Amino acid sequence: MKKHNLRPYIVGGVFGMLGVALLPVTGVLNFAADPEQSDITDLYFRLASRQSIALRSYDLALQPTDDTEMVARAAGHYEMVCADCHGSPAGPPARFAHDLSPQPPLLMQQMDRWRPDARLFWTVKHGIRRTAMPAWPSQQRDDEVWDMVAFLGAMPQMSAAQYRAMAGTATCADCHGKNGEGGADGQPRLDILTPDYIEDALQAFRDGTRESGTMKAVAAQLDAAMIAGLAVRYGKAVEVAAEGNARGSEIARLGVPGDKVAACDSCHGANADFRYPRLSGQDAGYLLNQLKLFEALGAERGGPHANVMAHAIGTLSEDDMEAVAEWYGE
Repeated sequence: MKKHNLRPYIVGGVFGMLGVALLPVTGVLNFAADPEQSDITDLYFRLASRQSIALRSYDLALQPTDDTEMVARAAGHYEMVCADCHGSPAGPPARFAHDLSPQPPLLMQQMDRWRPDARLFWTVKHGIRRTAMPAWPSQQRDDEVWDMVAFLGAMPQMSAAQYRAMAGTATCADCHGKNGEGGADGQPRLDILTPDYIEDALQAFRDGTRESGTMKAVAAQLDAAMIAGLAVRYGKAVEVAAEGNARGSEIARLGVPGDKVAACDSCHGANADFRYPRLSGQDAGYLLNQLKLFEALGAERGGPHANVMAHAIGTLSEDDMEAVAEWYGE
């Protein structure tokens, strides 16, 4: 039986790869931003980006996105960072977005076709090269990215009034309350914190030494004087008594020595150092999420004293995290 001659296939494959490698050198691909130019280059890269996203997201573990608090937490960030390019229920994109090439998609129209959620998550987290779509400012905060996925899925069904009530005008009060009393969607209270703590936190968000894509986008717009002013405006150190969960109370007062968990009150109690956040009265969901972030990221979660917290949390179980959050939280 005659063996197949593989030589033509090998030669063809080599020349094919050389052709792809040399394609940029030929100048055939058109990189002009002028919308009057040929669409061939855009079609080529759109296909490449879609296939790239599909490949890299196919085994991504999906998270539930039907939580209304997730939707609400992302609304303000969308209004501040995304709406000018992609539009919203409250209005079309800004004028400059029409001059971008390729143009940003109108998400009110696109979301029904943007499936599955894994591809949307990957796009929001990593962005798309050769477009104006940036990566999420913190690659450590998948929880924030999933919040945005939930919001994008819900946005096309919102009226302009519903969107505006949820997204506000991208001010501190929209998320944290007029007087820092917190929001109904799990946003943290500021009025129980000291001005010094708030100032340190905003500086850390601005510098990127504390991980949060949402807060980094906010803090990046603030100079030192503005940060100091906001810290004084919202930092009142309001006293709120903790109550409710007996196991949480025990951990707060005594810790869990067997699991190397420190007593929470030693740093976060009413008489503790002003540099650490007060916890009594804080949103319970927010506290639980922060504990999980320290469990997952350790000191890489960031912040002026992240290394202390990463050590203090020890091997706290999820049940105990929930108990502590319920004890301190509202």
